[in-house]
Amino acid sequence: MRDKIKSLASDTVIYGVFQVIGRFLSFLLTPLYTNYLTKTELAEITFIYSILAFLNIIFSFGLESSYFRFYQKDNPELCRKVFSNAMFVISSIAASFALIVILTADYFAYDLIDLPRAATIVRISILIPLFDSLILIPYAYLRMTRQARKFAQTRLLLIIIAVANNLILVVSLGWGAMGVVISQLIASSLGIAIVFKEVRANLVKYFDWTLIKDMFKFGLPTLPANLSAMILQVADRPFLKALASTNDLAIYAVNFRLAIPMMIVVTVFDYAWKPFYLSRYNEEGAKELFARVFTYYVLFCSGVFLATSLYIEYLVQLPFIGGRFIEPSYWTGLAIVPVILLAFFINGSQSHFAAGFLITKNTRYVGISVGLGAAVSLILNLILIPYISYWGSAIAIVAGYLVGACNLYIYQRKIYPIAYEWRRVWIIIFSTAIVYFVAKVATLFLEMKWAIVVRTLFLASFAVILYLLKFFTPSELNHIRNLLKLNKKA
Repeated sequence: MRDKIKSLASDTVIYGVFQVIGRFLSFLLTPLYTNYLTKTELAEITFIYSILAFLNIIFSFGLESSYFRFYQKDNPELCRKVFSNAMFVISSIAASFALIVILTADYFAYDLIDLPRAATIVRISILIPLFDSLILIPYAYLRMTRQARKFAQTRLLLIIIAVANNLILVVSLGWGAMGVVISQLIASSLGIAIVFKEVRANLVKYFDWTLIKDMFKFGLPTLPANLSAMILQVADRPFLKALASTNDLAIYAVNFRLAIPMMIVVTVFDYAWKPFYLSRYNEEGAKELFARVFTYYVLFCSGVFLATSLYIEYLVQLPFIGGRFIEPSYWTGLAIVPVILLAFFINGSQSHFAAGFLITKNTRYVGISVGLGAAVSLILNLILIPYISYWGSAIAIVAGYLVGACNLYIYQRKIYPIAYEWRRVWIIIFSTAIVYFVAKVATLFLEMKWAIVVRTLFLASFAVILYLLKFFTPSELNHIRNLLKLNKKA
């Protein structure tokens, strides 16, 4: 079992290295924005990007999933037809919608966003999902042909271009919100040039309307689940804009991003987890293996939770371009960071509980669970934001993910029961809560340098508490002793 888990860990590193670098570079834009944008500009950019996230899903019309389903590596002609038809439909939908927005922006832009030259910003912004939709199928082609390195390098290159453009347009030239959207537009448009070779090699002047119809039949049913997942991720931004203030939306958006360590862990793990369980579910002891993986996932995420939540208030005070790592007026929202960390952890747990549905091909339960979680999140945002502002959004996203995860677990027990190591999982959760709350209380009135020392000691005590509560199995203890012996010899 250990060898198989080591294999999963290895795959996670391979899949995740470019993802980690890319997300970290994107994250560095957050402190830049807090120092160079006004709160209104940052809030409005956050709102615009939340809308663009929905448009990216709508423009795809589920045809990315259809491309994966209809792709047949032994039939190159069919593969090119699938590629071409998917590209044709997606580009037609995206271009038509973008054209409508461009022509009508003067009539609604100034009611939608509170920025100078709002119509121009809207026109520029709508081109971003248009170009993103054009590289969706070429990206899928790279994944299907196992060109993972080019896929990852291309995505990373576009992120680097976007970050560099922000340094020039926002920091050096002071273009504000306009500089942000232009920076992203340049990066997105260059994506087409980078994958042009793949597009040219696979594009054919032949449209098979029967094939398109079949692809829609497969792809469209995936839209509700995808939209529900996106509602859970970004619907809180429009609600905050409508029901609270731009100041609250800006504070929430920045502190939400500070939970990026857990976001990266969950994203990277998910890259490796799906192929891991789909390639091993027929093996003897597969369910026991999956249960053990979940235990280790909870353990690792608990460490990330503690390390992030105990030090984040000191990290934001570090020097950075334009001032502090996070501009001080945003520090009032730091208390929600642990809540968002918890939300991302629960979201990652959904991937574990969803495994049984993909294995047994009962994917409708995934859509039902995610949809129910999205509904709960929407309702709580509506109810709570008028009273407790961005705390309502933080609570809503945790509740939404929790409802979705619990439903997935309940359904999974009926169709693909896994005996999770709940005793060990609850020991981890209990130990994490003890270390977190005691460390926070013990350092309330200490100077920063002493508070960091004390919190570090409490963080180190996490492993000791797990040992005292008999979390570790005898084989795990032996493995740890062997590692310690090797380190001493080295």
